Amino acid sequence: MTNGGGGTFANLWTVDTYAQSGVTVSDTKTPGHIYEISSEHHVRSEFQFRNVENWEVYAPQTEEEAGESQEAVSLEIANSHNITIANWHAYRVTRNPRPVDTAARIINSGGIRFRNVHVNAESGLGTCDANGCGTYLRASKFPAENAIRDITHHIDTREREFAVLDYSAAPAQPAAHDMGAKVEKLEDGFYSISGAAVDGHSKLYFVDKHQQRIYGWSRSEGLTIERDNPTDPVNLAIDKSGNLLVLSSLGAEGTLYTFKPGSPATELTVIPATAATAHPGATTLLPANYWNNGEFKDQLDPATYRYTTLSEMFARDMAAPKAKEYVSPDGSLVLPAARTFQQGPPDGTGWRFSDNLDAYGFVAAKPGARVLVSNESEGRTYSGLVGISGSVTDLKLFADRGGESAAVAANGNVYLANGQVLVYTPDGKQIGRIDVPERPLQLLFGGADGRTLFILSHHALYAVKT
Repeated sequence: MTNGGGGTFANLWTVDTYAQSGVTVSDTKTPGHIYEISSEHHVRSEFQFRNVENWEVYAPQTEEEAGESQEAVSLEIANSHNITIANWHAYRVTRNPRPVDTAARIINSGGIRFRNVHVNAESGLGTCDANGCGTYLRASKFPAENAIRDITHHIDTREREFAVLDYSAAPAQPAAHDMGAKVEKLEDGFYSISGAAVDGHSKLYFVDKHQQRIYGWSRSEGLTIERDNPTDPVNLAIDKSGNLLVLSSLGAEGTLYTFKPGSPATELTVIPATAATAHPGATTLLPANYWNNGEFKDQLDPATYRYTTLSEMFARDMAAPKAKEYVSPDGSLVLPAARTFQQGPPDGTGWRFSDNLDAYGFVAAKPGARVLVSNESEGRTYSGLVGISGSVTDLKLFADRGGESAAVAANGNVYLANGQVLVYTPDGKQIGRIDVPERPLQLLFGGADGRTLFILSHHALYAVKT
């Protein structure tokens, strides 16, 4: 729609996925109304407004796939005014392996009204395994880092779900928050890092899966490359004996292998999955974050005709014990084997998804202790009681915020990764916020005294002394 065009457009699905943009409106002040258009898989943007005024877009849905649209943004608004975007759902499919900075990009524009925004990364996968066939909802590590990025004024809106935001032509710069703590950039230039663990000497290890590389970092050594084998590392853990456990996406169900840091690259041992059993004194590893909203499940209770809430469904799924597990060489760590979903060729070259593989990292607790986990789909953080075989029961809402991970300091304060780093007292009261230059993904404590908060974003490693 261009050169003075306007009108009403409804219930359309855009084709030609290798086009630059799915919907382009340019050079017009004639009022326009768009209702329920699905714009998917385009190369640069799904919706684009250039030199436009007086348009309304209701219930737009966008999707970026793993092929042609890895770098696409959902919405681009340039040199435009008086535009409403309402009930906007922008998501990237689970298969998309690439980080992207924002869902919407604004350039030299104002009078932009956002209503009911939902930005995420998920996909319903039609899959079959030993438990049967069906459609399951999986999450991705690569939703847009920001909902909106104002290129002109250098302002990021990191909240991915909100009701109202009016954007002026000269927005005020948001106040900075640091709690008196300096955020230090330790290293950068990564594709996307996560899956970190800290050893008994406070050395940090983490993964850049795209490069299939495991890094090490310490204050004395700086950045080191621990392993560069093409073995698809995803998430790490370290047992009491100093063995590095590596969860890999290799194989139909994923693979866990182990090696001693500093050993030759040819040395690694695969740990087979075994039947779950009790391990007195051992620590259980669990995903730090989950995606669980039951979108493709039957949520109606036939006895009461009441629909199951998201919180109830999350609690039910978390309470289910796992049938198999992986045990570290010294017996000190146990990783319950999460159900793995496959998509693509059955020869191991397709995609693999599970709670363990999808998480940004692991948290650890012994059975009988409580652990903090995040349900990303709700945007909430819960405290739960760790049981046998990976079950987590007695879920209690810790904070009505949640996202990628949570870390507990020695004094009991809790640090949540949710757009920025949010700081809570042990009883769930927010006491502050620490702003990070990039969206924080995984948080964990280390350093010589255990008070250094390591912050992993996609492209950089940061630290804060707490």
